[in-house]
This record gives sequence, structure tokens and C-alpha cells, in this order.
Amino acid sequence: MVAIVLTLGVIGVAKLEDAGVIREPVTQYVTSGKDFMAMKKWVATMINDPGADKVAVMADPHKENPFSAYESMQPYKEGVIVSYSQPLAIDAQESGLVIFTGFTRESGKTITVLYDSGDEVTYGYVGTFTKLPYTAVKKGDTLGLMGEEAIYLKVKRDGVKMDASLLPAYLSGGEQ
Repeated sequence: MVAIVLTLGVIGVAKLEDAGVIREPVTQYVTSGKDFMAMKKWVATMINDPGADKVAVMADPHKENPFSAYESMQPYKEGVIVSYSQPLAIDAQESGLVIFTGFTRESGKTITVLYDSGDEVTYGYVGTFTKLPYTAVKKGDTLGLMGEEAIYLKVKRDGVKMDASLLPAYLSGGEQ
């Protein structure tokens, strides 16, 4: 109920800004990704998210991340284009929130996830979406499927675009 009231309040303030009644850009302070993550965590504590409990499982600690086995990586716009020998499923790297699914000129069908670590990762040239915007995801959840053997990738850490030279280490899990 509180989330609905908060959402209606943000929409109302945005409409007042558009009409010129409010001259200060208030919505920019409450519509950033960090604010959405703070609201998500706050609402999750109120409804006692059963998925928040950790369960220990046995797994191969040396299992290679499929994204780390790329064939080539080329800088493109604000990110990189990474090519693979076959299309892959795009899985969440950790828990987070899907903040955008749609089409952009820069990267075609695109999905952006704001992870709990603060990293904002944009995956472009997606073939099929499996998550909708403002959906909470957990590590390993499938976000979408590649349409071809290439994907556009852009990573922002603390609001700053990560340099393309750091992305190979990021893909292999070494840059966290």
C-alpha cells in the first residue's frame, strides 16, 4: 500500500513539474536507480521477502562463467560488442532490479539491470526478454536470450561508465 502511495506521489510531482507548477527538478532526486533499490529493499523488509533467506548449496566453484568465453570484444558507443560462438541465455549476475526493457537506437532490444552491488548493466541486441521492467531478480535468473551470437554490454559502477578495457575482467568475474 505504501509503495502504491509513493508511486502515485512521484507521478503527481512529475506531472506538476511538466506543467511548470514546480520549478525545481524534484523527480530527478527520486527516480534514480539507487532510489529504486532503496525502495525495493525497504518494501522487501516490510513484506518479509521469503527469497531473502540464504540456502547453502554445493556447486562447482571452478565452473566457468559462459560470458567469459567470448570470441571477440570491440568498443561501441558507451560499451562494447561481445561476440560468441553461439547465442547464450543472459543470466543475472547477482540479485537486483530490472529497470528497463525496450528498444534503443544504440543497442536495439535492450534490458538494463541495477544490481544490489550498485552496478548498472545494460545488455543490448537481446533476442527475447524473459523479465519485465521493475522485476526483482536473483543471481542466475534468466533475463533474456541473445538473438544472434553477439551482445552489446555497458556497465556503470557508481554512476560512472566502466572503461572498455576493464570489461574482460568484469565478464570473467574478476572485477567485482
